[in-house]
Amino acid sequence: MQEEDVLAFVAATIKSVWSLEMLLFLRREAIRRWARDGLVRELRGSAVAVDEALASLRSAGLVAEDDQGRFGYAPASRQLENYVADLEQLYRMKPVSVIRSIAASPNEKLRIFADAFRLKE
Repeated sequence: MQEEDVLAFVAATIKSVWSLEMLLFLRREAIRRWARDGLVRELRGSAVAVDEALASLRSAGLVAEDDQGRFGYAPASRQLENYVADLEQLYRMKPVSVIRSIAASPNEKLRIFADAFRLKE
């Protein structure tokens, strides 16, 4: 896969570096399912950050929740798995490129906030 394709996937799918780190952690621990509190402890994050990352990754089809409320890496398609595999490799080799792609992607909350101040005709 081309680097540009992976970066486009990142921009469209990954909302924060925190989400990226969680995704890659869950991929490395793919055989395990995690309770929300376990992710908070393991990743040393806040419950809010973990909840936001899980919601984002679930909506992207990269993480799934089981019947017991535990989460795990579960790409919805082989293509998503390929993107994440290439993303992991690219992040190891060119972390700044990946982080720039995340930072450059539009943040929906920021857009809504900015739209509130836009002048209407």
